[in-house]
Amino acid sequence: EESRPRWSYTPEAMKGRHGFSLNYIRKPQRAIWHVNEDPALLDEFYERFLGRNGAKMLPEELKWLAITHKSFDYGRRGFNTRLAFFGRQILVVEAMNAIMTRPMTVQPHLGDPWKREHFKSPALQNVDKLSVDRPQDLMSVESLARVGLKTQLDQVMRWKPRIPENLKSSGIEVVLSTTIFAIVGAVSLQHGGEVASRIAREKVLGRL
Repeated sequence: EESRPRWSYTPEAMKGRHGFSLNYIRKPQRAIWHVNEDPALLDEFYERFLGRNGAKMLPEELKWLAITHKSFDYGRRGFNTRLAFFGRQILVVEAMNAIMTRPMTVQPHLGDPWKREHFKSPALQNVDKLSVDRPQDLMSVESLARVGLKTQLDQVMRWKPRIPENLKSSGIEVVLSTTIFAIVGAVSLQHGGEVASRIAREKVLGRL
């Protein structure tokens, strides 16, 4: 086992007795779900998502960890929850910067019958921007899931849907958005905040 990469197998010490499981499955066919195990397909995804030489930005183990959800193999091969938490903070900051730097689109008179002009000051022009648009509105779960589907993230991420015949009700949109957060978090840990912020702006927010 030591010669095999950690992502490719479940450690023997973490396996239970054969045939014993607390997870009672009413429909055995739902227990069958195949995920990608081909490193070449994963590298192709990172090239699409991160751009040229994207497959070389992360070490092999981190590439697999970033796209592994905790529902896969009961979390015994590691999962991306902490990476996703870290990456989400980076995306929130970049979303706030995008909101604060774009021009405010407000009606000049707001229904005033006398057409009076509002007082304008450079010091106050950004005050209400976060009241109108919020980071969670800019990067909603649905919009992030569309980015994941556009880059074929669903073809390589490792997870186990609750209902394989109905991926939407199994939460595929949440899993896709979590995985995107995790990839940004992994890039930040490997290359620092400046590179991760650029990836967040260009490869995630730029595709929304």
